[in-house]
Amino acid sequence: MSQPPSNMVRALVLRELESGTRDDGLWLQAMFESNMDKTKAQVRYIELRSQALQGDVKGMLIKQIRGAVAQDSGVRLNNASLAEYLAAKTTSSGRK
Repeated sequence: MSQPPSNMVRALVLRELESGTRDDGLWLQAMFESNMDKTKAQVRYIELRSQALQGDVKGMLIKQIRGAVAQDSGVRLNNASLAEYLAAKTTSSGRK
C-alpha cells in the first residue's frame, strides 16, 4: 500500500485545478472508473493526480540524491547501495 500524498503534492494538485490544468489521460480514467459521473470523477481525478505527482516527486528526489552522492563520492549507486550509503553517512555524521 502506498503512502498518502504529502501536503506539498496536495497543494500542487489544488494549484493545477485552480489554473484549469488537467491531465486528460487521468481525467478519462477517472470518468471511466466513476461510470461517467462527473462529480465522482472529480474526486477520483484528485486521488489519481495526487498519486501520480507523489511518484514524480519521489523520483525527482531520488535522482537529485543520486546526483549529489555521485558528485560527493564519484560513484553511481543503485537503490540498495544508495540506502546503505545514506545510512552510513547519517551514522557517521551523528558520531562527529
